[in-house]
Amino acid sequence: MASEQMRKSVLQRLGTIKGHIGGIEKMVEERKNCEEILFQLSAVTGAINKLNAHILEGYTEACLNEVTIDNAKARQRIKDLTTTMISMLKK
Repeated sequence: MASEQMRKSVLQRLGTIKGHIGGIEKMVEERKNCEEILFQLSAVTGAINKLNAHILEGYTEACLNEVTIDNAKARQRIKDLTTTMISMLKK
């Protein structure tokens, strides 16, 4: 983890996901209908995808800050690629 702020953010998001999973477990125990359970599972999937994007964004920033890329066009292409990947993960 690149920074303390990132670590705290990731742990907070994981706590939220953990809470959702606990809620889904309770729904199954209470024999809730499949539609409700699937809706909650979808929310968890979205939260995990957003967490992946969050971590990828921080990791990419840290990596780019560690290297010297004199070619502005190459640096911009890397940033554009990262933005595209993050955007795809958040869907």
